[in-house]
Amino acid sequence: MYHRYEGKYGYRQLQLFLWQDDGVWMNHKKVLRLMQKLGLQASIRRKRRFNMKDKVAERVAENLLKRDFTADKPNQKWVTDVTQYRVGERWLYLSAVKDLFNTYDFITEDDHSVN
Repeated sequence: MYHRYEGKYGYRQLQLFLWQDDGVWMNHKKVLRLMQKLGLQASIRRKRRFNMKDKVAERVAENLLKRDFTADKPNQKWVTDVTQYRVGERWLYLSAVKDLFNTYDFITEDDHSVN
């Protein structure tokens, strides 16, 4: 069970998975004892650290659209948003780009390790 979930979960979650997946009810304390006996530990996720050293004005882009999200011609106004996901020890960045003329989405993906 531990290896099925790649060592991500601790004894409480594994106890629930045993019940849900395999129909085996086992006390959480017994699951903890077995994990300790076998030397199994859940991988601890690192906490995100935010860098607030910059001034707010330096981090915020200038408002060029002034909430006017319409365009008369193609390629006149494009908007984007970037989302980051942590996958293992790497960061994946997803950026969706939208042309405000016909609202057709172009999706690009960039996979660089940022530490």
